[in-house]
Amino acid sequence: MNAAIMENGKLIRITHHLTKRRLQHVRATCKFYCPECRQEVQLKLGEHRVYHFAHIQLTACPLAASGETAYHQAGKARMKEWLMKIGLDPVLEKYVSEVQQRPDVTVTEGDINYAMEFQCANISQQELHKRTEGLKRAGLYPIWIIGANRFKRLSSQLFSFSSIHWGILRQSQKNKLIFYCPIQHRFIHLDQIVVFQPTKICAAITVRPASAYRHLTALLTASSSKDLLHNQWLRCIQQFRQRPPRILSNESKRLRHIFYEHHQTAFPFLPAALFIPLTEAYIFASPVYVWQGYLYDWMIRKKGTGPVTIQRLIKEINRCVQTKEVKLRYANVTIEEIKEVIISYVNGLVKLGFLYMTKEGHYQVTANQKPIRTAAEALKRDAFLFH
Repeated sequence: MNAAIMENGKLIRITHHLTKRRLQHVRATCKFYCPECRQEVQLKLGEHRVYHFAHIQLTACPLAASGETAYHQAGKARMKEWLMKIGLDPVLEKYVSEVQQRPDVTVTEGDINYAMEFQCANISQQELHKRTEGLKRAGLYPIWIIGANRFKRLSSQLFSFSSIHWGILRQSQKNKLIFYCPIQHRFIHLDQIVVFQPTKICAAITVRPASAYRHLTALLTASSSKDLLHNQWLRCIQQFRQRPPRILSNESKRLRHIFYEHHQTAFPFLPAALFIPLTEAYIFASPVYVWQGYLYDWMIRKKGTGPVTIQRLIKEINRCVQTKEVKLRYANVTIEEIKEVIISYVNGLVKLGFLYMTKEGHYQVTANQKPIRTAAEALKRDAFLFH
């Protein structure tokens, strides 16, 4: 924590205006106490972490915590400075006693009270959910901003995500992520996020200096990038076909076997209908061609036995999840979220010409489903469908 109560009852807060020499003098002449539990704390002035106060004895006090990294501290401070420049009155580490949380920055704009969390280290999905719901109960609108130190770009529109990205994406519920770099004082937006493989995420990127935002709401409602992902998505498919993954998950191995046995199709020549990019599908941890592949196989096998419907596809994907043929990314995925993905997938299959509607809500597989036999044929078909 960066604040404490001195013996005279005044609050002292560590800021960049206080030099180490000044803090050393204060530490030598004064005792400090926790603002929450009133137990004694000590001022830490180490070389590897930012200066901070820490409890002398182990305690259950909610403010008891180790010091933060300099990167995290700098990010909070610079975001506070930016908010002040746009005419707001932010507060660092305001303790919200009713939920025992201490958001990095709290600020009010208009009629809304915001809590900004600058997350620079991995955090469990359970903790993210707990903190998000706690802030909401306290009447605060949570804004999760990821430190740019957690930003991993593989190419122009290709990125690598870890648990922190998936957790915050889940809490944002807008299929967007916001990053912040305190060194360059810039915000980075990722939107149109689609999953190809667990380590390959396609997304449109927008980078703007903090000065480009005159209101906090402008940061939250920043227009999505107009850059389309067709070319990047096509490159991912082409790389898969030319250099399939050497190490396959169990569900991928099973899918490879199914297509070889049932459809006489080698793994690099999987149908284009298994590569439809859908932003809603981030709820699946399996590669795009895995969860779409099992549904494709089911539709081919059931051809002529009845219509393809959304409910039947939902039932099949739930079966795949139960048998661990498909993995969900989150434990609390709802039936409505799965339904949204299935509807989008069906619409994509209709556009590709794989399905056609017979009547409202009923679809049939088109007759001419020819397997791909050569790499040249596969690449040509991909280029036509995903241009």
